[in-house]
Amino acid sequence: MATKSRPASSPSSAKPTSRKPSWPFFTVLLTVLSPVLVATLVCQLDSFEPAHLPIHELTQPPLKALKKNDRMLQGSELVGFKQLIGPEDIAYDSSSGVIYTSCADGWVKRVTINDSVADTIVESWVNTGGRPLGLALGHDNEVIVADAFKVGDVN
Repeated sequence: MATKSRPASSPSSAKPTSRKPSWPFFTVLLTVLSPVLVATLVCQLDSFEPAHLPIHELTQPPLKALKKNDRMLQGSELVGFKQLIGPEDIAYDSSSGVIYTSCADGWVKRVTINDSVADTIVESWVNTGGRPLGLALGHDNEVIVADAFKVGDVN
């Protein structure tokens, strides 16, 4: 008696390979395209109406600014005339009524304001040895000086 042997792998016995559905592609496409589609829909529904051009504004003659204001210094007084050389910046201490100003000669000067300009006192307070450009009052009323030629503290 002869027995017939089967081959180990025959084409008829092979299982068909399962093909994965392409759902991940469609979900990615849907998550990317859905915000774009919603934004397009919202923009299409929003009516855009630009403002009207005011033609009457273009027909009026242009305004002319004065080159010199004769009333600008009316009622003002000169403080420290010929005592302050090239003042650059000021810092006002309202608690003591003192004005600190930086001058071109390197001095930070303290100007005490009194009732009249003739009674004001201008004193040379600190010489930075450079060119103080900016002044500011700190939290504890210390004077902070920005000097163009010096770096660091002024003692």
